[in-house]
Amino acid sequence: MADQNTDKLVATSQALLPFIESLPDAVVIVNASHQIVLANTRAAEMFGHEIAAMMGSDLKMIIPAHHRKRHAGNVTGYFETPHARPMGAEKRFSGLRADGTGVPVDIMINELTLDGAPAAMALVRDVTYQRALEDRLTLESLTDEMTGFYNRKHFKTQLKAQYAGFVRSGLPASVIMFDFDHFKAINDQFGHASGDMVLIKVAQMIQRELRPTDVGCRIGGEEFAIILPNTSLEEAAAFAERIRQRTEAMELRHEDTSFHATITVGVASFSKSDTSHDSLMRKADSALYAGKASGRNCVRITRDDEATPLASP
Repeated sequence: MADQNTDKLVATSQALLPFIESLPDAVVIVNASHQIVLANTRAAEMFGHEIAAMMGSDLKMIIPAHHRKRHAGNVTGYFETPHARPMGAEKRFSGLRADGTGVPVDIMINELTLDGAPAAMALVRDVTYQRALEDRLTLESLTDEMTGFYNRKHFKTQLKAQYAGFVRSGLPASVIMFDFDHFKAINDQFGHASGDMVLIKVAQMIQRELRPTDVGCRIGGEEFAIILPNTSLEEAAAFAERIRQRTEAMELRHEDTSFHATITVGVASFSKSDTSHDSLMRKADSALYAGKASGRNCVRITRDDEATPLASP
C-alpha cells in the first residue's frame, strides 16, 4: 500500500510565502492547534485584518459564531485523518470579516508539513456572485413570473413544513384559497391582457397585506392560496374577508371602461383530525367550492370538515 503522505507538501514558511502570495485566492494555513500560521495578502483583504494580526490567532477569528463549534470539530477531525478536500465540498459556508459581516466562500484544503509540523492549507474563494446567482435562480424556479407570488411547488413545500410544525408543537396554521369569479368573462370581454392585469393588481394588493412569515402563492390560472403561520381560523377568516372586500372595491380599467372583479374564498386551519398537509388543502378547497355553489363573492370557512358561511357582500 502506498504511503498516504506521498503527495503531502513539505515546505518552510520562508519558501512557501512567495508561492501563496502569487495565488489569486485567499490562503490561510493553520496548525493542529487551530492557529493561523501563515496567510497571504488576499486573505487579509478578504477578511479585513492585517496579516500580522492574523498570524498566531485562533482560526475562529474568521469563522462566523454559528459555524465555530462544528468547524472546530471538522478541523480537529481533519488533523486526525488528513484528506484533500476539493472546492465545492461545502456548498453553504461563509467567512467572517473584521467588521462583523459575512462573506460567502468555497474552500479547498490540502495537507502539508510546514516548518516541520503538520498543517492544513486552505484556499478560500469569495463566491458572493455565484451564491447570489444561485439564490436568484432558485427563487425564480419557485416564483410565478406574472404576479411575483410563489408557485404551486413552493406552496406544497411550505404547507408540509407548517404541518410538521403543527404536529411537533401544536402551533396553529391556516390556509386561504381563492379564485376569481367569472374570470373567463373578464378575458372574453376585455381581453387576456386585462385578465392578467386583474391578477397582478390583486396580487400586489394582497402582498402589501401579508406579514413577512405569510406565503402568497399562485397555484393555478386564477387560483391562489395564502399560508398564514401561527394564525387561528378566526384570524384567517377575518383576513380573507378583508381581501375579499378590497378586491371587490378595486376599480379596474380597460381603455375607457371601468369594471370590478370579485373573489370567492375558502379558509381552513389545521386540526387534530388532520393526518397530512393535504387534508388542510382539501378543507380549504372544499370551503371555496361551497362558496361558489352558494353564489360566489363570499368567504366560507371549514370547521370540523363542514363548510359554513362567514360573510356575504
